[in-house]
Amino acid sequence: MAGNKLDLLKQEIQYYIGLPYSKNILKDGKIIKEQFLGGKGNYRQIATETIRLAQKQKIDLVKLTNQEFYNFQKKNHLGIDCSGLVCQLLNFYFETNLNPRKTSADMLTSAPISKEITDLNNIQTGDLVRQKNGHHVLFIIEKQGNIINYVDSSFSGRGVKYGQADLTDKKFIHQGFYRLLFLN
Repeated sequence: MAGNKLDLLKQEIQYYIGLPYSKNILKDGKIIKEQFLGGKGNYRQIATETIRLAQKQKIDLVKLTNQEFYNFQKKNHLGIDCSGLVCQLLNFYFETNLNPRKTSADMLTSAPISKEITDLNNIQTGDLVRQKNGHHVLFIIEKQGNIINYVDSSFSGRGVKYGQADLTDKKFIHQGFYRLLFLN
């Protein structure tokens, strides 16, 4: 059953792979440029809006190369940020009811909703990696020995992508591993 559930999670993640990174632009804590659903929509919402905008702009999406499709979504501010992606995946895998529009990477990896994992042997699917002092978060898909496979969305990575890290590698920069408390 757990293996089957993990396979379903991996299928779900595939829908997000390649989406551009997108988030609201803030200044002094206020939104100065809002993106589609604040960069927190699920892949279905993003796909629906992509089709709607393409029809409105008279663009045939089928004729676009992968890069042109990505550029179309990016130009139209269609994508997802790291905490939006994590919330969508947590909601799918654990059937939680997190509101992506009301969460951030820092919130997901801080008390009172999460606890740091001190024994790295206990890392499991759905655990989170805190990076950039709480401004970025990775979603752990699975752990095999000292290797974690994860997914994240970042500006520097050009959107949603897979990643892998060796927990013993000193070059893997992070500020801890976290589990949401209600998942224990």
